[in-house]
Amino acid sequence: MTIVTTIVIIITIITTITITIIMTIITTIVIIMTVITTTIILTIITTIVILMTIITTITIIMTIITTIVIIITTIPSITAITSVTIVTNNGSLVWCQNHKQCSKCLEPCKVSWDLQKQQCQSFCESLFPKKNYECVTSCEFLKYILSVKQGDCPSPEKASGFAAACVESCDADDECSGVKKCCSNGCGHTCQVPKTLYKGVPLKPRKELRFTELQSGQLEVKWSSKFNVSIEPVIYVVQRRWNYGIHPSEDDATHWQTVAQTTDERVQLTDVRPSRWYQFRVAAVNVHGTRGFTAPSKHFRSSKDPSAPPAPANLRLVNSTVHSDGSVAVTIAWDVPEEPDIPVHHYKVFWSWTVNGKSLVPTKKKRRKTTDGSQNSVTLEPLQLGCDYTVELQAITYWGQTRLKSAKVSLQFTSAHVAHNKEQLGKSRKSVMHTQPPLQRRRPARLLEVGAPFFQDNQLQVKVYWKKTEDPGIGQYHVEWFPEVCTHNESARLEASSAVTQENYMILLDLSFSCKYKVIVQAARPQGRWKAESASFTTPPCSALKGKAHKHFSCPGAEESHSHVRPKMQAKPENLSASFMVHNANITGHFSWRVNQAGLPWPATGFQVTWAEVTTESRPNSLPNSIISQSQILPVDHPELSVPGLRPATLYRLEVQVLTAGGEGPATIRTFRTPDVHGPHLKHHHPHHYKPPAERY
Repeated sequence: MTIVTTIVIIITIITTITITIIMTIITTIVIIMTVITTTIILTIITTIVILMTIITTITIIMTIITTIVIIITTIPSITAITSVTIVTNNGSLVWCQNHKQCSKCLEPCKVSWDLQKQQCQSFCESLFPKKNYECVTSCEFLKYILSVKQGDCPSPEKASGFAAACVESCDADDECSGVKKCCSNGCGHTCQVPKTLYKGVPLKPRKELRFTELQSGQLEVKWSSKFNVSIEPVIYVVQRRWNYGIHPSEDDATHWQTVAQTTDERVQLTDVRPSRWYQFRVAAVNVHGTRGFTAPSKHFRSSKDPSAPPAPANLRLVNSTVHSDGSVAVTIAWDVPEEPDIPVHHYKVFWSWTVNGKSLVPTKKKRRKTTDGSQNSVTLEPLQLGCDYTVELQAITYWGQTRLKSAKVSLQFTSAHVAHNKEQLGKSRKSVMHTQPPLQRRRPARLLEVGAPFFQDNQLQVKVYWKKTEDPGIGQYHVEWFPEVCTHNESARLEASSAVTQENYMILLDLSFSCKYKVIVQAARPQGRWKAESASFTTPPCSALKGKAHKHFSCPGAEESHSHVRPKMQAKPENLSASFMVHNANITGHFSWRVNQAGLPWPATGFQVTWAEVTTESRPNSLPNSIISQSQILPVDHPELSVPGLRPATLYRLEVQVLTAGGEGPATIRTFRTPDVHGPHLKHHHPHHYKPPAERY
């Protein structure tokens, strides 16, 4: 627009000068006319005036036409300049992605690869065999900024102290801590504080951020930058964190998460949720580096009310048990909502039943039960055999005094079908350890499942069941099971057992305590057997059953233990520690311990590790009463265990015992709480170390 204005001004000046000259000539002629009265001369002068007037008119018309033509021919350029400016400010990344040449610059940033081992030329030639200049340049720059820190090295003669030592203590900047660079001191290379650390680096934006809620539902965040000390383009990196609750809290906030990179001094965010307190910070970055982020902004919370929680997903049956009185207990589970506006406070469960299609319970008198919002399973009992049940589940949250309800989801089942076999399970006791509900939000379905071991008819048993094949030619299944490792190798039966059945389940009898078993199931058909499915399970120690509805039961070898006095077991795990790794909202616990085997009457043969989720109803020192209990036997040279799929913000109890040929040592017990995580803001691995409380016996 400046060029057009200049041209118009120049043309106007020329026109004005021309008109002035013409008017001067006309004025002179008029003066002459007043002196000269000759008719011939008067005629000549009149003709000249007419010609001058015509020339002036033509000049003015040509000036106007020229100006219009220049403006018309310049409009496309103005539009192009304006569009480029808009693209540069608001959509440079999108524009670059759609541009044939510029998109080549982005390729080195898209993939995760080792820049040190792979050469840029070979990398870019594989993508762009002919024209790869943009890709190579971008790749080399990426290698540079990953290996070279901002700032300049000081002069070698200015090095002092350890920085002046004649050693090769570093090869590259990334080997130095903080802002230090690997610099030469004249006789070696050491990590030194750079000079001119912020040379050419843009200043931090002003810390005052402005928030505007748009009618579209987006949140616009604005800031203002200070004077730019360089001519290079500046990219603004925007990060945010948030916390739930009535009041803002930096202690309970999430980790900082990058939400935008822009060349403009504003950003519009679409994923702002009600009931959350947000904080933002901004950093200005250019080719020379950055001065870091601004201080966290004031807290912002959306003025919109939160939505009701989404309906629970994947409602399913995970276990059923028939008690001695003929009643049935079933456990149902569901997937918790991924990220509701407000955390679920509790779940409501409703169930009713019919016999032969006739309802026995009026609709208004349905059975009801509630469970905590952090749980994803519940056990319903007592149910009746042979009835058709309908179960409904609903999530409840609270926003102030307002209760928000999700839509209900339902599940239908028949108790006769889920009970499997009343004759074989009818004598099972209520102390049976239930099958573990799924710990992870989405566990892939397994073809072979193993229930929890239970003690019945004076022997240890476990139920194994599998998915029946649809092949009509298969009528039998071959089942084989054997112990892989046991606590007491002298008394345990290490031989393999096998059986054949036409059902899709089998109860394995007469198992040994404190053993890790493997079970293999193969479908038999005339042409040969199908691919085998296998699973492993661990039987509990004998001591876990004593005092729990087995008053007249004695563990194997108990009588011999009274005939002589065993040496006192002193082996006990020490320094039991726990740490957690969080990845994509999945929590893995890593536990380790040490054992001093000096002076033991028998050498250690392994470790018995038991962990359980503790509920408020559980007694603090009664592990089997916890809602979920799992046990595993480890070899003696492996004093550590990793457990994936733990629940977030949940209290667990861990028990470790040393196993020897003489029995089990005293248990070391720890309780710990897993970290509280929220799916979207955890994108990387974050270890959480846990310091256990004082030891309990």
